[in-house]
Amino acid sequence: MRDRVEAVIQKLRPALAGTQVVLQDVTDGVVKLEIYASGCHGGPPKEATLSIVEEELLEAIPEIKEVVAD
Repeated sequence: MRDRVEAVIQKLRPALAGTQVVLQDVTDGVVKLEIYASGCHGGPPKEATLSIVEEELLEAIPEIKEVVAD
């Protein structure tokens, strides 16, 4: 499942305008991300980035139960 999550994140990178999303872990359907919001570069804030990534992941990989970010 980790490879599938990485593929979705890679697909989203251009739309995130410099905000970095790093996959930390995938365990028992829970995806843990690290999000570094670009702030001044016009990218979405951390909460919006999490929402975008979570929506795409849940749609692409139904086995995911939860997406969390540090």
